[in-house]
Amino acid sequence: MPYKTIIFDFGGVILNIDFGLTHSAFQRLGGGDLDKKFSQTQQSGFFDDFEKGKISPQQFRVKIKKLLDFDVSDDNLNAAWNKMLLDIPKQRVDWILKLKEKYQCVLLSNTNQIHYDFYRENLELVHGYKKFSDLFHKTYFSHKIGMRKPDANIYDYVLKELSQEPSEVLFIDDTQKNIDAAKALGWNTILWENKELDELL
Repeated sequence: MPYKTIIFDFGGVILNIDFGLTHSAFQRLGGGDLDKKFSQTQQSGFFDDFEKGKISPQQFRVKIKKLLDFDVSDDNLNAAWNKMLLDIPKQRVDWILKLKEKYQCVLLSNTNQIHYDFYRENLELVHGYKKFSDLFHKTYFSHKIGMRKPDANIYDYVLKELSQEPSEVLFIDDTQKNIDAAKALGWNTILWENKELDELL
């Protein structure tokens, strides 16, 4: 490949996720017309702000309980919020390690502190990596850098950090709007569509 760097999305590409599991867990917590309240909360930009690190985990818990009428403990809310996070298959870790022999491998993820803490612990317990930087050459998490996909500024920031030209980068993501934003900036892209990663390259 004519690339120097491969940039991976995390959830949905490296980490298996199922948003429906968190939705179901929230339903079990109560809250009346959850779909309407959840949609209104999403449209308000609240979740985006959490992924940009503008809201602390405690602020998130307090506000989400109020918005969705949940009367639950912090631990129970965290557990429901994390339900969507499944496993990191070993073959995907092995695939990244193989690619690292030829390419700079980078992680670019929209996430939040509660999710990050949960799957970082899983990465260590299951695969033995204490930090994501032990697996990838560089990592960029939205809640740490204050930007998220598909906003153009995060792509510009990462490219500048990596000292790469758009043509030298391959970006793999499972969300079309994130792919479209990268394409508009001249990045090479692959839309991951529920395939194993070694089928893509």
